[in-house]
Amino acid sequence: MNVGELIKVQARKTDGTVYRSWQATIESVTTDSIVTIAPAGSAVFNIKGENYPIRHHYRSYYWFEKFYNLIEIFEPSGELFHIYINIAAPPEFESGLMSFKDHELDVSRYVPKPAELVDEDEFAEAAVKYQYSKEFQEKMYAAANEALDLANHWQARPVPVF
Repeated sequence: MNVGELIKVQARKTDGTVYRSWQATIESVTTDSIVTIAPAGSAVFNIKGENYPIRHHYRSYYWFEKFYNLIEIFEPSGELFHIYINIAAPPEFESGLMSFKDHELDVSRYVPKPAELVDEDEFAEAAVKYQYSKEFQEKMYAAANEALDLANHWQARPVPVF
């Protein structure tokens, strides 16, 4: 993985089913994370096989030992307007592909409003469907609480240059 390379990204359900995929450019790699960028107009494919363009510029942070990833979402004009955090397993890598298992719980912050926990109903459904243990659910809520604090104090870098 090198800065400037394209990488295919897949968001998966807990059972491994791919529900969304896209390509992004690697902006940076450190010992604890990878950051990718994707410009407005980039193609996203969903579980139904549909292809649609994203309307905003994205910068995504994936930490190798955190149970969440963070997306900075910028207006095409360059203004940050949304921070979105997926409560998810750390990324996995295989043959030029990065994927993560999304556990359905999310944090959303429309700047300048405070962050909020969202999709608790989807998490509850996933907990039943995938038989999340009580300990696992507690771990995901702990990650969500950490993510709420992160979103409220996040200092975004300038909009990516494409």
